[in-house]
Amino acid sequence: VIRFFFEARIRIRYVRPVSLLLAGFIGCYGLTSFYTDDALYEKYSNTEHIDVWSSIEQYMSRGCFYPFLHSYATAFDTPPEGYTEEDGAAVLALYEDGHIPEDQRVDIISIMLEAFSDFNRFDSLTFTSDPYLFWNELKSECYSGYLVDDIFAGGTVITERSYLTGYAFHPSYRTNTNSYVRYFASEGYRVEGSHTGNDWFYNRKNVNEYLGFDNYYFAEDTYFDLSGGSYTADNDILIPNILSLWEENASSSGDPYFSFNVTYQGHGPYDTEYRFFDREYVANTGFSEQTYTMLNNYLDTVRQTGEELSKALDTLRASDRPVILVLFGDHMPWMGDSNTGYKELGINLDLSTEEGFCNYYCTPYYIWANDAAQQTLGNSFRGSGERIGPYYLMNQVFRLSGWTGNAYMQFMDDCMERLPVVHASNVFLTENGLTFEPEGRDEELYRHLCSVQYYYSHLSVGGTK
Repeated sequence: VIRFFFEARIRIRYVRPVSLLLAGFIGCYGLTSFYTDDALYEKYSNTEHIDVWSSIEQYMSRGCFYPFLHSYATAFDTPPEGYTEEDGAAVLALYEDGHIPEDQRVDIISIMLEAFSDFNRFDSLTFTSDPYLFWNELKSECYSGYLVDDIFAGGTVITERSYLTGYAFHPSYRTNTNSYVRYFASEGYRVEGSHTGNDWFYNRKNVNEYLGFDNYYFAEDTYFDLSGGSYTADNDILIPNILSLWEENASSSGDPYFSFNVTYQGHGPYDTEYRFFDREYVANTGFSEQTYTMLNNYLDTVRQTGEELSKALDTLRASDRPVILVLFGDHMPWMGDSNTGYKELGINLDLSTEEGFCNYYCTPYYIWANDAAQQTLGNSFRGSGERIGPYYLMNQVFRLSGWTGNAYMQFMDDCMERLPVVHASNVFLTENGLTFEPEGRDEELYRHLCSVQYYYSHLSVGGTK
């Protein structure tokens, strides 16, 4: 249309500029009213010949211009209300970057466990065969607590990136981003990790590079071959390979080592008809056969994961190389549409109550150290931790290790004392319990938290405060 008006011989005055303005108005109206409409975008799905879990293929399936225009709405990160760069910089400038002493640079192996949760905490369940035998033993020889995750039964990457960055409010991760991964690298650590899934899922291949990983191993380049052709290798393949990579680093470079890994085994949904479990973990005391099968199938993955980790701990215990092992769940498991399984099991998921809120969002974390690490750091790594958001988990690792961390981590230390949970649903857990709005000093601290996180997550890597 625009080309026609430029090429046509229009003799009436003002027709061309008015028409161009009208075309511009129609274009803007279409962009704001139609092209960025999420419901409309989902309506025109075209998934017959694509992998529905691939965001790239979902994008391509709708053509070229339409998904490009639709993505305009998410092209830019929105700063918090009242944000100024000067405010974020001023708060962070109050802290001085700390470094890990050379004689205390112990290895850290972190494993985020897919849909791992501690069902021991629910009184309504009675185990006929306990799938948590390993986990109960581990708890007695480590520091443990609960994460209050921002997600339920999905959205794994939110917990993952909260741990790796310390961010409760996440940027778009489209460029090199400040993270704890980069901090370890700056302290002389080799930083790498593994996930047995596809590298395109959650755009991990690119984002993990932006976060500063030296190497990250996926199904395409590693686990497909190790598993004999599976894109979702189980933990009996993943966990031994994690240790192999750790041992390879120790024997080659000898550099201190930070490893972050994500499991797939335990991923829902869990079959409600076919019994994959070879033993009963919870007897059917009145709930449906579907829930009985689903729950026991899930608990079987808990037992199998524990058995693989038990072997790994034997290796780490026997090593003279100091190492810390960090284990945590990403979210609660799926238990039927509309949480039918949880309802049948009598588990309170009322989000307006503290009990229901924590039942819905809490997953356990464990921070364990072998004898060599305990001696190096002068800490037994025992005890019970408070409930915290996953963006504070690295703070707990550093605190137990006696490390100060960089300026951002020190700021987050102060936030953790008064705002241990800043939830994505705008719910807070403070020293006074569950609240829907911070008050007094906590309100000011929350404003600083929003400002500093946006500033630091958008600060150029290596930039000055």
